[in-house]
Amino acid sequence: MNSDFERFETDVMKKIIVEDSSIAEILKRQYKSAKVIERKFTGVGFFTDFEIADKSLRLPNSPNFELGITQAAFGDLERGVGFVLFIRNGLIDFLEGYTYDEAWPEKITTYTLIDPNSD
Repeated sequence: MNSDFERFETDVMKKIIVEDSSIAEILKRQYKSAKVIERKFTGVGFFTDFEIADKSLRLPNSPNFELGITQAAFGDLERGVGFVLFIRNGLIDFLEGYTYDEAWPEKITTYTLIDPNSD
């Protein structure tokens, strides 16, 4: 896999994880032990499936929810991209990245991660 994409994905994960400070520490530890099982590109985005090596890092009560405030501005995409991190049974499960009706770029060159709720 392209190391530029992996750096980009790591930046996205770090930004998403801090969105909810009440669980950020556990999710950071999960991500540190995570292994990419599969990465699928759809033409307009991607899905990255993770396996968490240490299941003892599960969130209390094993909740299912999504985090996805983070977006990114890409130099060559008019509307940028968005992301959703899926938590299943208290563990990081997969990350979805998507465009807004544009083709996913062939190569990640420059990007800026943004929080659409910040001023």
